Amino acid sequence: MTEAPPPSGNSSVCGRIKHVLELPPAAGELNSEPDHWKNRDLIPLPPNRRIWKDVDFIGLWSTVFLTTFGWQATASLLALGLNIWQAVLCNFIARLFQVVFVLSMGWPGGVWHIGYSVSSRYAFGVFGGFVPLVLRIGLCTVWYGVQAFTGGQLLGVILSTIFPTYHNMKNTLPASASMTTKQFVGYVIYNIIVLPLLYIQPEKLRKPFRYTMILSGLSIIGLSVGLLAGAKGPGDLASIASNSAHGSKLGWGFVQGISVILGSGVVGMSSQSDFSRFARRPGDQVLGQTLAVMVFGNIVPVLGLLGTAAASKMYGDVAELGLWNPPNILELWLDQQYDNPKIRAAAFFAAVGFLASIIALNSIENGVSGGMDVAGLAPKYISIRRGSYILAALSVVIQPWQIIAKASVFTSVISSFGSILFPLMGVFTADYFLIRSKKLKLEDLYTANSDSIYWFNGGFNWRSFAAWTLGFGFSVPGLVAVDPKYTDIIPAGFLHFFYLSFIAGYLISFTTHWLFSTVFQPRGLGETDRLDSFGTFTPDEAEKLGIEIPLASEQTSFDETVGKEASETHSSVIV
Repeated sequence: MTEAPPPSGNSSVCGRIKHVLELPPAAGELNSEPDHWKNRDLIPLPPNRRIWKDVDFIGLWSTVFLTTFGWQATASLLALGLNIWQAVLCNFIARLFQVVFVLSMGWPGGVWHIGYSVSSRYAFGVFGGFVPLVLRIGLCTVWYGVQAFTGGQLLGVILSTIFPTYHNMKNTLPASASMTTKQFVGYVIYNIIVLPLLYIQPEKLRKPFRYTMILSGLSIIGLSVGLLAGAKGPGDLASIASNSAHGSKLGWGFVQGISVILGSGVVGMSSQSDFSRFARRPGDQVLGQTLAVMVFGNIVPVLGLLGTAAASKMYGDVAELGLWNPPNILELWLDQQYDNPKIRAAAFFAAVGFLASIIALNSIENGVSGGMDVAGLAPKYISIRRGSYILAALSVVIQPWQIIAKASVFTSVISSFGSILFPLMGVFTADYFLIRSKKLKLEDLYTANSDSIYWFNGGFNWRSFAAWTLGFGFSVPGLVAVDPKYTDIIPAGFLHFFYLSFIAGYLISFTTHWLFSTVFQPRGLGETDRLDSFGTFTPDEAEKLGIEIPLASEQTSFDETVGKEASETHSSVIV
């Protein structure tokens, strides 16, 4: 899309500021000059920037599971009244669903090399796509804040093991703050440390993932084994729960458990195109994603459950003491046995490993992915880097320490993510696989007028919004009922539907969107570009998609050796 000439008022102060904020043109890439719909971060990726192999996707998902997050979500189920074996089964069932969601949401990115920000345009319209974009920015902000506060707790543990004065710092904050002065200091320092890491581009982060995977994996194993050894076993695995559930309460607690686990990962699931677009070839992401979700996604939670059970045996109630959250366990160690150098050393090394993984998780899954969404709001002025910094600043405003203070609040918040995003994913999946038969017209995704097949009605696809509203709407009363103040007022059926929103909301939106689009068929279904105007595809890819490669771009196209390590040296750096 060509840009109009600068307005005559460009000489004004406001115009100069706008000019300074504009992103510079990207060198060496076709059709990537920043405008109101694209920049170098949002165009379909060319082959020289697609360098991720299956092992890199394993590394990506290790930042999700080999972290305190992989421990927290499932361990928090013990506070719902489930025992360990029930929580393990909840987790396994949730991972089966997760693999399906991850592969389906990542497939468009692997084939067409576009991220969530641009994908939202083909499903909701070039203007309507801003709605799911803003929604996910909000959820990424919450999740970034929660993980940042956890990172601050871990940094506080590290500082406590080194400096007794820090450990004994007087708390000057009221109980209503839901954090101590020491935790606040750690949170501030964490946010300062992590800012330079948000500067690194996502395609460059694949190797650091491998190192954090090893470091954090050792920390998780060490903490779990250490707790089990200290407690001389996890205790009665069949009954270890803070408030044992029975009958229908147990059944719906089980369903809620699946919802909590899926909800804890739904932000990452919905954004899979942001990462699958870096795959060397379509499908290269499948093996790594599947193995990581099913292996790491099941082993780490089991270690977390066993470790939490052992901690409960030694220290007390899971919910009351927050033992489902590893930093709380490490802080408890230091509070009770600070004079023991072995305890301080154990807490130090465990915290270092967990901190490395939290930094990796927040940098890529929340910071970079959310930053890409922020960039989608104003591509002419915001890159991934700028978007990541904006999101990091917003995350402080939502007071994440209040969310992580109690297991009940934590599980309620992450469950609410699912009630919103699973219906959204149902729309995306139905639109791409059924309605469009996996065919997209890339140029039209960056064209904001009626020439675009994604213009629909004034830039909005009413079919998508209607289907999403139906899928999400039934969950709203249940979402309200999660608050204990309203639980007895709202019928239990609405709360139960809320717990089932991960599948019910998804299926309602999936089915109704397909139905609306079949009866009121949008134009341009099955159309693709005639020419590869972005220099996106290799010759083999273009041939399979029926797209021609212009002669000018053939000279820059990579052959089948694009994935070799040597190609990394040719990747340009984003400014």
